[in-house]
Amino acid sequence: MKKLLLLASALAFAAPLFAAEPAVTLHVATIAPRGSSFHKHFQAMGEQWKAAPGGGVALDIYPGTQGGEPTIVRRMNPRVAQLDGAMLTALGIQQIDPEVTALQLMPMMFRSWDEVDFVRERLRPRLEKKLYDKGYVVLFWADGGWVRWFSKTPIIHPADLKPMKVFAASGDPKAVEMMKDYYNPIVLESDKIITSLQTDMINTVPIPPFLANFLQVSSQTGHMLDMNYCPVVGAMVLTRRAWDKLAPETQAFLRKTSEAAGAEIRRASREEDLAAIKTMSEKQNLQVHQLTPEIQQEWERGIEKLYPKLRGEVVPADLFDEVVAALKEYRASHPPAK
Repeated sequence: MKKLLLLASALAFAAPLFAAEPAVTLHVATIAPRGSSFHKHFQAMGEQWKAAPGGGVALDIYPGTQGGEPTIVRRMNPRVAQLDGAMLTALGIQQIDPEVTALQLMPMMFRSWDEVDFVRERLRPRLEKKLYDKGYVVLFWADGGWVRWFSKTPIIHPADLKPMKVFAASGDPKAVEMMKDYYNPIVLESDKIITSLQTDMINTVPIPPFLANFLQVSSQTGHMLDMNYCPVVGAMVLTRRAWDKLAPETQAFLRKTSEAAGAEIRRASREEDLAAIKTMSEKQNLQVHQLTPEIQQEWERGIEKLYPKLRGEVVPADLFDEVVAALKEYRASHPPAK
């Protein structure tokens, strides 16, 4: 009897420990490197998910280890089912549906984060329904800074790009083909950027400053054109295969905490974008080249010639037009300060 009582006591003590194990584990990936701010925000959200109703959810994160974004999307495909979700930029999401390109693949269309936020919220219901119909649930939208040009020799005028060997992410062959009129695109996975710079396979990288700083791109390049080329926009998605297995109360908890995480990621990444430029200038001798108003206009005139090619070929025509209309509406009610 005494042994039975001891066993019962031991089991009673152990029960809370067993109960603390999350009922569901979700395997998610991101191209963001281990230890980056994106990875840390993901981890913080994962800690919250452990307390989700219905037994908790464990977030098993694979940072920068699952290949490029096209590969990550293939691994979420139901026929493969190696991943339950991912944090993807527009380059990855367009492997699921091309409409998201309207938020990122329109160079120099957006002038500020306020404009990006306005257009994203305008398009959000449509984009999320498209992705849902194709088997994915969007939990939050985020961004990762403005793409700027890092190069081994200064890029100031648009013509300076022409001889450059420029890193181009895989997954968008149409956009890569169009860029051949402006520079020499070299298609690589993002984890090959540094070695390719070291071997001179590439000499220019369009990349947001926070990631350039984390990867030490500036130590291999030395120059940056301080021009907001395009925003890096993305979203965290889960497959409906994984989502539909969760209880309604668990889904509600994940939506609420994810929305808060997305807002924090957007806030932090925008601050980090500017802080990274300062760090690279002061500690890595990065030379930052500013634009005069005349050179800014030179870039804008050159990029505008690209828009008719982008419209319909890379960005669906109706989405392209909707972005233009939304920006016109926003700017009419938010004139620039004089």
